[in-house]
Amino acid sequence: MDQNAIAIESLLIKDWASGLRITTIPQAMRRLGFSNDIDQRWEMANHMDALWHSTLEAPEKIQEVNSAIGLTTAEDQAGLTEHWRDQAGSWDRASILLTDDEKLIARHILYRRRYRSSLPSLEEIAASVGTGLEETASGIRMLAKLGFLAIAAVHDVAGYSLTEDHGRFLDGLGFSFHTVTLDGDERFGIP
Repeated sequence: MDQNAIAIESLLIKDWASGLRITTIPQAMRRLGFSNDIDQRWEMANHMDALWHSTLEAPEKIQEVNSAIGLTTAEDQAGLTEHWRDQAGSWDRASILLTDDEKLIARHILYRRRYRSSLPSLEEIAASVGTGLEETASGIRMLAKLGFLAIAAVHDVAGYSLTEDHGRFLDGLGFSFHTVTLDGDERFGIP
């Protein structure tokens, strides 16, 4: 692992161990001043996914969740523990891999598909999400790499389509996110 990957991993482990933070790889990269490298994010997500799930399912994390939402009785805590483990186990690595804008791109495509027979153009996605065309194309490439979309070639993202099993990405957190921004522009996700 290179020095950037080690720094990203250290930041993620620290954040995941504290409070209810679900810091994503792109958020960690941004905080560390690293450029948005799709291949590096992909490698980090593959490397960190199991560790992320183990931190979510640790007894200490479950106790933090119980405390944060004010559960005090043993019965309430046991109910949350079972529900939390089921929920966390269903969260796809897309939750820590994708940027917020990539999640919005996916949500826009799904919304459009639900109400119209055609998928939106890159220009329509960019206008709806508030991204530039290059950032939208990059998002399409990442969603294709993830298996949510299919593209004919890396440079031909305009002809994308939904994969047959795209619905599996709606389990767990799906493409939902709740990003917190602290003073100093520190960003992280919360469940």
